[in-house]
Amino acid sequence: MTKTYSLRLDEKTRSDAQKVFNDLGMDFSTGIKIYLKQVIKSNGIPFELTNRQSSLDRSIEELHEDNYKSFNSVDDLFKDLDDEED
Repeated sequence: MTKTYSLRLDEKTRSDAQKVFNDLGMDFSTGIKIYLKQVIKSNGIPFELTNRQSSLDRSIEELHEDNYKSFNSVDDLFKDLDDEED
């Protein structure tokens, strides 16, 4: 037997997810069903949950803080990298 469930989402989240599902050739309901099947199959959330900052986030933060190095050439960059290893 099939039951109907209600899910509360903000409009942007639903719209963004719907675009992804559409690109994959499925409707929203099918996308949610696939997610739930993966939860069951993996016996947990089917992706890593972490609060670690990504390297992209760190890079953006460094740019905002003007906390980055710049180099005049690739040779200077590699020299700096070599110096850090020592």
